[in-house]
Amino acid sequence: MNTGQMMLALGAMILLSTTVLRVNSNFLMSDTVLDETKYNFLATSIATSIIQEAKSKAFDEATDSTSINVIGFLTNFDKLGPDNGEVRTNFNDFDDFDGYSGADSSMPSAVFYYSCTVNYVDGNNPDVTVNNKTWNKILTITVTSPYMNDVVRMSTIYSYWFFR
Repeated sequence: MNTGQMMLALGAMILLSTTVLRVNSNFLMSDTVLDETKYNFLATSIATSIIQEAKSKAFDEATDSTSINVIGFLTNFDKLGPDNGEVRTNFNDFDDFDGYSGADSSMPSAVFYYSCTVNYVDGNNPDVTVNNKTWNKILTITVTSPYMNDVVRMSTIYSYWFFR
């Protein structure tokens, strides 16, 4: 083998090595993005499940078995949350989810931690929580995992309607 052939072979090896490294790097990045997407999707599923469960409950303890049209009967903003001894299986109204938290290890390859808050919101500006009774409540669920770079936070507003 002469010097020219040696240089061509060396150039080909460098080109092949660079290509292999780039392909491996792309595969690793694709796997990372795919895993992150999967974890975010699973976290979103957990939050959505909690939202669906909460929205299947009554708006307030006062509206659990009867309808009301006087705002004074609603639960005070500082009393939102489950009653003494009430657990998730016995939640009967939307605001029982205030302070609810836990972990979900039923998903493949990761443990997810979630926490919920419920507040009254201003009917004209639902981004603003208020410290008084209104006909609108917001549930915010935060889901995290050590395997995720991001935090998934979802909210829903639940309103009570009555007709005269």
